[in-house]
Amino acid sequence: MSKLSSFIDNAKVGLSIQERIPESRWDAIAENCGAPEVAEIKARIAGLTAELETIEEWDGDTRDDIHLAISKFSRLLVLTGTLPDVDG
Repeated sequence: MSKLSSFIDNAKVGLSIQERIPESRWDAIAENCGAPEVAEIKARIAGLTAELETIEEWDGDTRDDIHLAISKFSRLLVLTGTLPDVDG
């Protein structure tokens, strides 16, 4: 069972709601990720990519937020030592 959500929640401790998780905390999350967490990261990226396809072009703020999340999870995947899946 993946503990990714728990790792992310712990990384947010002490941050205000407006603050993003610092890069050093993403590094710490990656160090704790095993196979279940890597699988969840890949699933989240796939889900976000699918969601992006449903967002209207005019909704730039939402599209930006989704792109940011995909970027963060892709970077996290690389930090775990796993290359992101590349489709055709």
